[in-house]
Amino acid sequence: MRMWLGLIGLLSMCLLTGCWDRVELTDVSLIKGVGIDRIDDGTIEVTVEVAVPQAQSQGGSEGGAALGSGGLMKVVTRSGKGKTISGALEHIQEQLPRRIFWGHSEVIVLNEKLVKEGIREQIDYFIRDPKTRIRSYVFVTKEKAKDVLSLQTLLYSPSEILWDMAESKILMNVTLVDLLQMLDSGDVAIPMVTKVPPPKGKKPNETTAYIYRTAVFKKDKMIGSINDELTRGLMWIRNEGKETQVALLPEGEKGYISLNLLRRETKLVPKIKGDKWEITVKTRTKGAIVANETNIQVKSPEEIKVLEKQLAKQIEERLNRTVQKVQKEQKADVFGFGEAFERKYPKKWREAKDKWDEIYPQVDVKLDIDATILRIGAGTATTKR
Repeated sequence: MRMWLGLIGLLSMCLLTGCWDRVELTDVSLIKGVGIDRIDDGTIEVTVEVAVPQAQSQGGSEGGAALGSGGLMKVVTRSGKGKTISGALEHIQEQLPRRIFWGHSEVIVLNEKLVKEGIREQIDYFIRDPKTRIRSYVFVTKEKAKDVLSLQTLLYSPSEILWDMAESKILMNVTLVDLLQMLDSGDVAIPMVTKVPPPKGKKPNETTAYIYRTAVFKKDKMIGSINDELTRGLMWIRNEGKETQVALLPEGEKGYISLNLLRRETKLVPKIKGDKWEITVKTRTKGAIVANETNIQVKSPEEIKVLEKQLAKQIEERLNRTVQKVQKEQKADVFGFGEAFERKYPKKWREAKDKWDEIYPQVDVKLDIDATILRIGAGTATTKR
């Protein structure tokens, strides 16, 4: 009996020797970002931003350095061409002494020319490959994706900067998972990035990139874009984003009253009456005054009520402009109206979904907006009605 117990103990110790399939950082090339461009000859060029852990004492690097948890990360870019993404990546792997590792990938940047042809085929590789990180953020750029990932930035790499901007949720952010869900349910919206003009005396690539517009897709093809203001309207209707600020210009005043909108909630309420489809965008927001450049002393409930009405009107105007551009002109359902109708009227939706492209531009959109000012500044709470 003791012999058997001893044998079992020895076998158990063998199973506690560690992770047999773990990946050492020193054995891999960490992909931080990937960019995809369409070349005129019909091929695809894939560019990867590679980070290699370095000791802090090793100084500069070919592509710059980014801060990592274990010290400096040597950051370089490598490009490869092919008929497919996988073929282009094989050419990149030939240039790297270490095996490509996708576990730390942060962003995917797609060139506008490419996505106007269709995006589903291009992201199919990243969705199917189990090694890729499906939480990577996706962006579109008018410039070459290769140029965006090759920017010479300080401290942080281009991918890290774009990741942080997406995480801030000031404008839209879309992960691979989000993109797949949008493609399965309807039309698509993806944030766009461009380069900041370089400071005087600097080279064209000695700058950084930032999010500045939103690309709008009909199905999987890009058909246009919207600016920052309409993007915030889109996010409002989709019930996305964090805090935002608005500036009110009261009648007869030269200065502005700025408010920080602390909380907001939007619900889509669909309704079908016979052949008429309508949807109410019901939004509630609460804000605080953070700056007052006017002569108005915001103290009384009456003054606050006037500002709340003006705030609601300004929000309504922005949402109306967004609906006019996206629904009426671009005819792309990036608001999620179709999903709202499907949830409430599943049977009716099954009968009408094949005609949704015809129905959607005719849907009557109503706005129900309520704005409340909670604080008037200096930590003074208002007397709410």
